[in-house]
Formats: sequence, structure tokens, C-alpha cells
Amino acid sequence: MPLRRDHFVPLAAVALAAVVPLGFIWIITSAKLELGGSSPDEAVVGSVERIEQRAMEQYCTGVVATPRNTWLVGRMEGDRSEDEAVGQDLGQLIRGEKKPDDGDEPSTFTPFFGGLSREAQTTYLSRLDEQGRFVQVARLDETACLVANADGSSLFLLTGVDRPGKDPLEGLQQTVVLRSDDQGASWQVLPDGFFPEADNLAWSLKPYFHDADQVWAWATLPQSATPSAAYDYEPDTVADNRAGLYYSPDRGHTRQALAASENLLVGLDEIRKRAPADAEWGDGAGTFGTITPHVWQYDDDHAALWIGQSFLYGKPGGRYLDTPLFVTTRAELVREGGQWRIGPLQRDTGVLVEDLVGTGQGQVYGVISREGERATEVAEWQRDSGTWQVNGTLPTPFWPLPASSGLRGFLAGNGVLLANTDSRYEVPQWLYPTEDGESARISADAVFYSRDGGRSWSRLAIAGYLGVLGLDRNQDRVFWAKGNWYDSNDRRIYRYGLK
Repeated sequence: MPLRRDHFVPLAAVALAAVVPLGFIWIITSAKLELGGSSPDEAVVGSVERIEQRAMEQYCTGVVATPRNTWLVGRMEGDRSEDEAVGQDLGQLIRGEKKPDDGDEPSTFTPFFGGLSREAQTTYLSRLDEQGRFVQVARLDETACLVANADGSSLFLLTGVDRPGKDPLEGLQQTVVLRSDDQGASWQVLPDGFFPEADNLAWSLKPYFHDADQVWAWATLPQSATPSAAYDYEPDTVADNRAGLYYSPDRGHTRQALAASENLLVGLDEIRKRAPADAEWGDGAGTFGTITPHVWQYDDDHAALWIGQSFLYGKPGGRYLDTPLFVTTRAELVREGGQWRIGPLQRDTGVLVEDLVGTGQGQVYGVISREGERATEVAEWQRDSGTWQVNGTLPTPFWPLPASSGLRGFLAGNGVLLANTDSRYEVPQWLYPTEDGESARISADAVFYSRDGGRSWSRLAIAGYLGVLGLDRNQDRVFWAKGNWYDSNDRRIYRYGLK
């Protein structure tokens, strides 16, 4: 017999009370364990002979797809066996002999681990053949990043190998850069380096190729436009930080150093004026906070730059430095008489351009953070008006729970955006009370893609963090693997088609 209305309401409340916690638990669990996601147009790209060939690290590893070939870069720490000595020994090419095996080798600086490391590293370079095999064509007993120009005709291997016979007080200080113009059949050491003015450690460069020849690179900011008078003299970058951007019209052979008419960066003293007087800053902000520079070239004579700065402060006695202050400096660049000129600077206070990418169709997209509680936005740059058109927000695996998303990687293809996210959910105090009143935080990784400029997102069945190996920007294909070398022996490289 039908339930009376006065009985139905409490029963519905009981059912809802049972369902809501289960739904909450499922959202948290599925996000944390990275469950779910789609597998569009899944296929095996190829396989490696040894698992080391696809060993991923936080930087300088993965798939590099060009119009001419598909490359795979893997890296492992520790001494490698003779069985892995496949392909050309680039270390021997550089030094003229094999690297000594004794323990007297100088330490190398590893910034991601905050100090000096004597741990040996080996980089493996493999090329996909017509039989679907990633064939190892070269190896190097150091860290190396592979960079290709836009049409894939030139390859640059940015290494951490010290230049043989380098004088620490004179001459070129940059670590060795190798170039190949025959798809890895042979390599040549670049005698003048590759943007040596920008960074002495070649693999830390992040060059951006506009086309086959035109290429840009940022130095580590701040940089002074005043040249050093002597080896032991460093210009005051607080007083003068107008420089740091470099351009080459010929794949790095010749270079132009650009300088603005005023300082590119805003100092902490100016930022402090926008925070409470009793704010705690810690010691990590430095003079200029965290700096994220970007450059994008529209055509042969027009480009633009954005430099984001992020500062964090906390409440007195608080657990975290969790209140951000942002500023982004932007400017238009014009080439006149073969030389680029930086136009007037504009400061966007309260706004951070966290990442910036361009599609093969010419759109420029930014990941935009704003001060306050607003979610991180995905926006398209409107060149004519000089403004950002907000299309949506970064996705989160905790949806529909309120959560914030950060980025591990943001890539653009011909018509697709790919976001490798790191999301955080703050557990309400009523659900999980803490003694100090600071909410507990749960983090989760996930990978999403968008076909409409960030207005909507679809989750992919790829492990976050190091799960993404790369993106073929010409074919809109994302490369991935099942686990890393230490938790999976699957030697296949997979891809999803995102068209």
C-alpha cells in the first residue's frame, strides 16, 4: 500500500543521509586513486626493448613528436650495465674517450633535489621505426633534454656535460649542446653553444621555436641590461632587471638580447604594501617571488611577452603561507629593421599568467590565477583588445566538491588543450576537526583534455604526474605509458586520439 506523506518525508531523509556520505566517499576515493576516465581512440604506438628506455623523470624525459619522426627520451640513475650500451655513445663523442669509472668525477648540481649529487645518470634516446619499435639510437652518461625545431629538421640535445677543457674563468661556460640535422644519424657539438648568454646549464633552457628557424629563450630572471665589468662583478639586478629575453632568427647561430626601457619585475618591497602589516612572509619569496616568464610570436614582426610573479604570505602563527599576491607584466614586441624592440610595459595587479600555450590554429591560451578564492581560469588571449577572454576553469577530479587545481603540465595541440592537474580539497572542519582550526587537505592527480578552449573538459584514463609522456601537437595525440619503470614492466607506449 502507498506510503502516507508524513511517513515518506522522514524515510526520504534517512535514505538521503545514507546516500550522501557514500557519494562523498566515492568522490574522494576515486579522485585519490585516479579511478575513471575515458580512452578515446586508444592504440599502441610502439614498444621498447628495455624498460629503461621509457624511464620517466620530472624533467627532460618523454615523447617528442615531430613531423618527421617520433622520439623517446628516458633517463635512469645509477650505473648502467653493458647490455644497455646500445647506439652511439654521445659521451665518448663529446670527450673523445669513455667517461672514467672511478669516484673522482666532480659532483653535478641537481636543483630538483636541492644539492650536490654524485649519482650517475644515463639518458637514452630512441626513435620509432616502421615496425613499431622504439630503437635506441644514442645514449649519454648525463642528463639531456631533446628539443626540435618546428618542422623537425633539426634536433638539439641540451646536456649537462661540462665542456672538455673548459676554463672556469674565461670563455664559454655553458654545458655541451649537440645538434643533428640528419634525424640522429650523426651529432655535432655546437662550438658556440645554444643561447649561452641565457643559461650555463644547457638542459635547463626552455627554447620556444616559432618556426623552423626563429627561436626564443628566457634567461633565469632577474637579469641586468648592464654588462658585467669583470668576472667577479655582478650587476645589481634589484636596480636594473630590464633584460633576460633572447631571440635568434637562425636556430641559435646568431642572437639578439632584448632589453626593456624599464624594469621587468616588481620587487617585494612594493608587494608588501598590499599585505597586512603583520603578515608572515617566510624566507622563500626572495626579492621577486616566483617568476614565470612567457613569450609568444604572432608573425615575423610581432610578438608579446608576459612575466608573472607570485608571492605568498600567511597569518601570524599560521601553519601555511597560503595567501597569494600576484602581478603580471606584459608588453608587445615589434621587429623593425631586423631587430626586436620591447614596447611599453603594463602591470596587471592581482593577476598571474601561470602558463601559456599556443595552438596550431593560432589561438593563445593562458592559465590565469587571480587573488582571492576564485578558481584558476583558462582564458584565450584577445590580441586586438589586449585582454583575456575567460572560457572556463581548470578541471578537478573532486568535482562537484569545491577544490582548487594546480598544474603539473599544460600543453596545446592543433585544436586541443591538455591539462595534467594537481588538485587539492580542503576537508570541512565539521567533518574532520583539527586542533588548530586549519583544514586538512587531500590531493589528487588527474589528466584532462578540452576541444573547445577550456569551456568543457573530459578526463582521460591516464595516471597523473608522470603518466603523460608527451603530446603530438600536429596530430592531437597524447602519449602515455602504464606506470613507470619501477612499478610496471609493460614496454609499450600508448596513445589516445583527441580529435
